[in-house]
Amino acid sequence: MINDLYQLTDEIYRLIQTFSDKNREEGIQKLEYLLLKRGELIEKLPPENRDNEPMGKKIVKMNKEIDQKLILIRHQIMIDLRLLKAKKKHSNSYINPYEMKTFDGMFYDKKN
Repeated sequence: MINDLYQLTDEIYRLIQTFSDKNREEGIQKLEYLLLKRGELIEKLPPENRDNEPMGKKIVKMNKEIDQKLILIRHQIMIDLRLLKAKKKHSNSYINPYEMKTFDGMFYDKKN
């Protein structure tokens, strides 16, 4: 089982190293599938075999790099989503400029 886990981790590691914006959608789908499959294998693996074997230590080392790269990918996706929302809002203001309501210059007098 640890060999299967090592192969999956290695495949994820190689996929993350070649990850780019051009194939991002396909890469995300493949990463998600591989991570779910790897999670199932980790749950089935007995706890005493996880860190004791040399292959287990290699897996832990690769996993640290995988985690760092996944954080960078997630951050890039969040940036792209913010830019997309800003573009959408900006383009809507050009399509119908009078729809946006601004309250600049208004004064509300509140009397008791």
